[in-house]
Amino acid sequence: MSSENEKCAPPAHEAVGTGCRLTTLRKRSQLDFEIEFFERILSRDPNQVEVLLNLGELFTEKGCHRRALQVDLRLAQLRPRCPTVMYNLACSHALLKHEREALAALRQAVGLGYSDLDYLINDPDLASLRALPEFNRIVADMAAHPRTPHVL
Repeated sequence: MSSENEKCAPPAHEAVGTGCRLTTLRKRSQLDFEIEFFERILSRDPNQVEVLLNLGELFTEKGCHRRALQVDLRLAQLRPRCPTVMYNLACSHALLKHEREALAALRQAVGLGYSDLDYLINDPDLASLRALPEFNRIVADMAAHPRTPHVL
C-alpha cells in the first residue's frame, strides 16, 4: 500500500525530463491528469470556486486527504456561508481524524442550511464521527427540524 506522499506526488511535468513525457503520460491515471489540469487553472486564478470544488473531490478520491483539506480550507475562506463548502470541510477533517474540527464544520454546515440527512448518515467520509455523541446530536437535530435542501 502506498503512502499519501507517494500517491500525492508533484505533477508529472515537474518530476520528469522532456525525453520521458510520453511514457510518463501513459502511466498516469485519469485522476492525475484531472488534478494537474485543475492545478494549472488555479495557478492562473487561485480563487476559482468551481475548480477548487472539483480539485477537492479529486484529491479525496485519490486519497490525498491533506491536500483535500487545504483546498477545503481555501474554499471556506472564499465561501464561508456555503453549507456545501462547510460540509466538505467537515468530511476532510473527519478523514484525517480531526474530530473536533470536523464536528465544528458539520455544525456550521447544518446551521447554514445543509439538509441532506440521509447522505450525512451514510457518507463514508464521516465514518470516524458516527460513534461520537455530538455527531448523534447533530443527526437528531436535523431529523427534528427538517429543512428545504440548499443548492450550491
